[in-house]
Amino acid sequence: MGMVTVNDVDSLSYRAVEVLLLLPTLLFGFLGLGVILVGLGGESVGDGPLGMASIFGTFGVWYIGGIVVALISWLVTPIVLYFDTKKIRDADVDWDPNPVLYAVGGFFLGYLMKLHHLYHRHQYVVDWVDRDWWWTVVAVGTVLPPVCIALGATLVSSGSLGIGFVLVGVGILTAVPFSVAIYRDATYVRLQSGAWQPNPGNYVNLGVFFLLLGPIVYPIIGCYYLFRRHRAIGTL
Repeated sequence: MGMVTVNDVDSLSYRAVEVLLLLPTLLFGFLGLGVILVGLGGESVGDGPLGMASIFGTFGVWYIGGIVVALISWLVTPIVLYFDTKKIRDADVDWDPNPVLYAVGGFFLGYLMKLHHLYHRHQYVVDWVDRDWWWTVVAVGTVLPPVCIALGATLVSSGSLGIGFVLVGVGILTAVPFSVAIYRDATYVRLQSGAWQPNPGNYVNLGVFFLLLGPIVYPIIGCYYLFRRHRAIGTL
């Protein structure tokens, strides 16, 4: 059988799975913005009722947003998994997933099922990406988060709360695009390289799974990926 692409298995549900999988990274970005706003309050961070309100407000919005995202994902995941796996099953693909099992699994094991589904989908259905600059976003997410957070934490511990919180927030914020960037770039490399065929689902799985530990883990994932990318297509 020849190469099967997303043009052969056209599915809006597939794009919905991608969005649902990456939604928590957006929420992580709001946390970064909140920390930056707290830091912009200056050295009086946390002082007085207004300062405490800004801190609790920031984390309160993040917490409530997390609940909303989790609820939406829990309700929608079984539906989109069902329709996308049904689309694949009806197409001429070497993979024959059971839509009902995926829907049930999506209800009870939502995120794990989305990760599993994207990984296997990319094994059998090739996606298209025609932009070659996603690697620069991967590089930013590899370098800036640990540097900014380490420097910010050092400043906070030394009493420079304002600039310290701003740097920590920037570190969190710059880690946000890493998952989508490495996902899209791996798709591009897969199309361009004959020597190395990275599974984009594998890399987005790593990015999302280690989201909270991103500033620590992303440098390892990013350096490995960029090294392999350079060897495969000869460019950074």
